[in-house]
Amino acid sequence: MEKEIKEKTTRLIHETRVMTLAVSENDIPWSSPVYFVFHDNGFYFFSNENSRHVQWGKGLKIISASIFQDSDRMDQIFGFQMSGSVEIVSNKALYFRIVQKYVAKFSFLKQIFGSQIIENKSFFLEKFKSQFYCFHPEKVFLSDNSKAADRRSKIDLSKMNALVDQHIGKT
Repeated sequence: MEKEIKEKTTRLIHETRVMTLAVSENDIPWSSPVYFVFHDNGFYFFSNENSRHVQWGKGLKIISASIFQDSDRMDQIFGFQMSGSVEIVSNKALYFRIVQKYVAKFSFLKQIFGSQIIENKSFFLEKFKSQFYCFHPEKVFLSDNSKAADRRSKIDLSKMNALVDQHIGKT
């Protein structure tokens, strides 16, 4: 992956806050925005277990997701179109590691709710009736309208983990 694309991809993962999940059941499509944090090739988010995107997307179903930077210019559209699966996060050590990254990215949460948001594993469930989930992308396509040709290319996000962690450490 060329250096400019790596940098743009890293900024996208770090600076973009909202991922849109798309599911379908009985030929009825549904999309839902969720706040996310990227870790170890997964996109982690909190959501109500009764929400459509969780109910319709759980199990072995393939769903889609997208993350795009906001832009006023068509030639600056840049982001990911992905397909993959969703699972609930049950590993306690992973949960605490990701919650710390989540709260660092969404600092307003700690400002509003204090340290209990990190220390209390049941905080999101108790306060927001939300569980912790991970979207695992299987296919990721990078869309980059700034390119004259090959605006859509398949990429491997697993190569981005170290770069993303380095970028997060700088902020």
